[in-house]
Amino acid sequence: MTARRRASWLIALAIAVAACGNNDAVGDDAAQPAMPATFAGFDSAALASANARDVAGPAGTFHYRMVSGSLDWYAVGHAFAAGRAYRVVITAGDGREYAVASRKAGGDGSFAAHGVETMLMNRQCVGTEDPSQRDLAGAMPLSVAIKQDGSPPGSSSRGELLGSRSALPCNGNGDGVFDYVLRTSKPLPLPR
Repeated sequence: MTARRRASWLIALAIAVAACGNNDAVGDDAAQPAMPATFAGFDSAALASANARDVAGPAGTFHYRMVSGSLDWYAVGHAFAAGRAYRVVITAGDGREYAVASRKAGGDGSFAAHGVETMLMNRQCVGTEDPSQRDLAGAMPLSVAIKQDGSPPGSSSRGELLGSRSALPCNGNGDGVFDYVLRTSKPLPLPR
């Protein structure tokens, strides 16, 4: 292998590794997102149990605001299973789901995730049912849920190399369980 080929291969490897970093990926040492001191200026929607029998289970709030056509959001909760990975899912008015974040609950059962959606698209691996990306206005009304992330840790969607342009990270619990934990009771009242 020539020096020139070796250098280009190392550059490509460095780009692929860099593409894997610092998104809403989870890990044992993943830092929780920085939270604002208050949610003044945000609207909020309660995230209630998706299981009517689970009265003492997790609870949370989805804080959100529209900023220049983008949805800036925080999902926070408590009483989650410590160290387990959960997905934040935004559901469009036509029922298509978009996995926008995956985080692990803290050791105390707290959960926090943050994102800014300029359009709806999956940001976590979802398999073959991946709907195409779309603008927010055309997807209204939107609902939100948090569900268990049963994806295998460290793999990518659609069997592609992690770091490739279309691969999405899988950072779940690896157990294949994607049960809903919390959800909004009605769509978010966002401006169209």
